[in-house]
Amino acid sequence: MYIATMARHFSNAERETIRTQLLAAGLERFTRHGLRGLRIEDVCRDIGIAKGSFYSFFPHKEALFLAIADDRDQAHKAEILSTLERTTGTASERAVRFFDLMVEKLRSDPLIAIVSVPEDLAAIMRRMPPERVAHEAEKDEVFMLAFCENLRTQGLGTVPDARAITGILGLLVSLVLQKALMSEDMFEISVALLRELFVLKVTGQAS
Repeated sequence: MYIATMARHFSNAERETIRTQLLAAGLERFTRHGLRGLRIEDVCRDIGIAKGSFYSFFPHKEALFLAIADDRDQAHKAEILSTLERTTGTASERAVRFFDLMVEKLRSDPLIAIVSVPEDLAAIMRRMPPERVAHEAEKDEVFMLAFCENLRTQGLGTVPDARAITGILGLLVSLVLQKALMSEDMFEISVALLRELFVLKVTGQAS
């Protein structure tokens, strides 16, 4: 039964289960209501825990959002690298496939719509300590190094500059976040230009 405010102690197994449930319920609520519209008590009611118990898992709803985003980011990156392992063709063809998978993930993930709202993005960034921001950048570079290593082991050209191509993908994320401010044609042209630059930096050849 849902208890409005009282928290209780959970075993390690219970904590793992509840955390998983919080992430799932939070994703559904964030998708439906956005950051400002999500209420912690509603998420707790969805999974049957007290509101007070929520704070033993996350200090605020922005932390829940960040945990969900981190899980989804890791899943997306793992899927992209797995797909790349099964992709054949030239280095340019693989780089195009990689880039287009990134675009697909960014355009389809419901959390992107939330961070596309300037006020919501600002609220999330205020909750991110500098070390967390640095950690996110480090994860992106590790991801790109894995991509570069995949190309290298296939004997596809020289080793690209992971930091440079990470920067290009950062521009892609910014572009997707600003999509509402431009026409569809302008967005597609901008994506195409970034794709061409990405392939050039990865392979030394135009796509």
